[in-house]
Amino acid sequence: MPDSADLDHAPHLPRRNWASIVLVLFVQAMNSFSDNFVKMLLIALSIIIAKDSWVGRHMELWLGAIFSLPYMIFAPLAGYWSDRFSKRNVIIWMQVMQIICFVWLSLALWMQRVPGSLEISLVGFFVLAVQAAVLSPAKMGIMKELAGSRRLGQVSGWLQVTMLAGILGGMWAGGVWYGTEYEKTHDAWMSALWPLIVISIFGILELIASLCIQPTPSHTEVHWRKGMALEHFESLKIVFRRRSIRLAALGVTYFWFISNALSFILVTLTKELHPDTGHGDGPMELAKVAGILGIGVISGSFFASHISRNRIELGLIPLGGFGLVAGLLWSGLAPLGSSWMYAGIIFTGAAGGCFMVPLYAFAQDKAEKQEKARIHAGMNLMDCLGTLVAVAIVALMKWLDLHSSTQFLILAIPTFAAAVYIMRLLPQDLVRFLMLAAVRFTYKVRPVHVERIPATGGVLLLPNHVSYVDALIVGSASRRPVRFVMWDALYNLWWLKWLMRLVGTVPISATRAKDAVRAVAAALQEGEVVCLFPEGQITRHGMINELRRGFELMARQADAQVVPVYLDGLYGSIFSFQGGKFFTKRPKHIRYPVSVHFGQPLAPRAATAEAVRQSMLQLSSSAFLQRKSWLHAEADLPAFANALRLAEVEWHQAGDVFLSLEPEGSIIHRTVKALTQVMPGTKFIDHPTDAHATHIVAFCTRTTLSQLTGHERLVFCLDSSPTNLPPPLTPTPPPSPGSPSPSPSLGFEASAKEALRGYIDPLTSLLLSTETPNPPMPAGDKDEQLGRKPSTLGRLLPGLAIHPAPEGLHITGLLPKDDRTIILSGMKVDEHGFLVATV
Repeated sequence: MPDSADLDHAPHLPRRNWASIVLVLFVQAMNSFSDNFVKMLLIALSIIIAKDSWVGRHMELWLGAIFSLPYMIFAPLAGYWSDRFSKRNVIIWMQVMQIICFVWLSLALWMQRVPGSLEISLVGFFVLAVQAAVLSPAKMGIMKELAGSRRLGQVSGWLQVTMLAGILGGMWAGGVWYGTEYEKTHDAWMSALWPLIVISIFGILELIASLCIQPTPSHTEVHWRKGMALEHFESLKIVFRRRSIRLAALGVTYFWFISNALSFILVTLTKELHPDTGHGDGPMELAKVAGILGIGVISGSFFASHISRNRIELGLIPLGGFGLVAGLLWSGLAPLGSSWMYAGIIFTGAAGGCFMVPLYAFAQDKAEKQEKARIHAGMNLMDCLGTLVAVAIVALMKWLDLHSSTQFLILAIPTFAAAVYIMRLLPQDLVRFLMLAAVRFTYKVRPVHVERIPATGGVLLLPNHVSYVDALIVGSASRRPVRFVMWDALYNLWWLKWLMRLVGTVPISATRAKDAVRAVAAALQEGEVVCLFPEGQITRHGMINELRRGFELMARQADAQVVPVYLDGLYGSIFSFQGGKFFTKRPKHIRYPVSVHFGQPLAPRAATAEAVRQSMLQLSSSAFLQRKSWLHAEADLPAFANALRLAEVEWHQAGDVFLSLEPEGSIIHRTVKALTQVMPGTKFIDHPTDAHATHIVAFCTRTTLSQLTGHERLVFCLDSSPTNLPPPLTPTPPPSPGSPSPSPSLGFEASAKEALRGYIDPLTSLLLSTETPNPPMPAGDKDEQLGRKPSTLGRLLPGLAIHPAPEGLHITGLLPKDDRTIILSGMKVDEHGFLVATV
């Protein structure tokens, strides 16, 4: 059987593991269903046949206390059995024990004695609780063995959802079945006995399902020690040893305190709504409110499980806590029996699901493998103490004769205190969750190879910088929490500083380089994932700028691995510079699609600026070839690829008209036509006499430059010979009215307002590089982003991978399913991204 680390690195779980996970979910759901089905039968029966006895008046409290005792008495023993023996075998043994308990309870009800039968049933229910106590650590511990740590958050959510579904489904089914039978027969005893016999048959199906679970290993190194049966507090010591697990366990305990108190209050609520016990309305009403609560809990748990599918979202916990407060106030203030009251109960359940799922997952993930079952046993012991406290508090409120609505309001008081305390413990997680939730609502983020981020230790993420939301995009894609590096000039803004400190941002100074290196290295040495944008500025031309080398010292000083990252599809969002401006653009899509590609980790010494740029370009090529845009490509893939790559860089404006001066069928002519396909709102013309617009962008070669009119806004002069490219094109204003036409001898030098060169590979017809207009920079900004540079072939376009070699530059990633390599002899890509000669 693969261990947890192997499962974490596998892209998919083995089918045998998935099948076993489903079987475990089924077995534990049916166990929870059966336990609560029996509980509901006994409560309904006691209300009718023993409503004036000391047992009948408070049956729900007796059952709550009795069910908790085995967890307190046998918790250490249950933890030992699950640590020592195969967890699968423990599950099988407990299914056999459950069937024996059902036989006991059936015989007790068959006796039909008052007093007698109810008391004997309580003894049988205690044995059933012993079975559940032993099963609990086994079913929780087996999940990590089957799913691994990476998927534990999602699987733990399913486990809690199915368990709660079983609990609430059992309460609903038990109440409805008993109420229906009693309305038909008016035989209180047989209305409980026949459903119990049927549920016993289902116990055999659970036994068969448990036999089909994948065998799991036993741990012979775990030995029985003298006095282990009395080590009630040893498991608690393990739980309280580490602060993180202790706090998670206390949170889970509070959840079970609230959930049990609510279930007890619902019985009181049912008696207030249906005081006449001569009919089956009371049990059916109890089933109804339990079902309503269940809808909320299951929906909230499913939501939390979905949110935690890639990582455990602790920010859900304080949100769930305040949601519980709101739900309790809502339920208590709404009129008794109104639809508003039922809506408040649903909301309370949903908040409880969001509160509980990440707590359980966090506690399981932080536990060591050899202590996992005993930690769970210790948590069960704490949960039982919470249940007993709930029994005592509800008993006190019943003794004070408080209405159910008042009891809801009283519970809201400690819940509010708990929510405030949790918020103070997890402020970063709460704020990070809210910020990332806003990002996920706005962007559809697709992580690619996120498993390449090492699971532990310091990691330096180095993404390209495309927009003002890049940090949030990377944070939403990573499974581990990410700290971000920010210039201190922005960090120290009074309205932003408190938020940046809260989310753990690392401020660095642009003038104190050594301090910046030390600050980032310190965070990496603490085992953090730190994200640094090595360009130091947002791209204004759509391509990668020069990578500053400070990250090299940071990684080496901290001995941290470096993971290059490429953000694809983000250039064009309202937070990017596309169109020559930030922010003041209309969103193109709701949930703008973005992909985040993570590269292979680089060792600290190997993570040079050249290696990181090469990895970024490789990721850029991979992202480019995976785009859905290719689904709309026609047979002419080279022209479509050229158009896609040109559309990625900053040069066009709204209302542009594209003019091709090349003959039909040429690669330039085909590329320009494809541009109108990938850039909506543009127009294509193929003759200068058709040009009547002011936004003319002409595409030509050296031989067709003479056809330019001088009114073009922009000219792309593309050539297929790196040694025959024209010299830099000198922008010259068009002649004024009445002046003589430019001399033909001037050629292209006196044509357009701005003219740009580019290079097309003659063998593949692919556009590899082009110049772009130098983007405007903010006033006083010392940084520069060059679109043009003398003695170059222009900037390498996005979506192309490079591989430096002795004979020159190898370029790959040309087209989908195309393994060809372009070799540019004597060429390289410089630190700014320009194609230049090596000499």
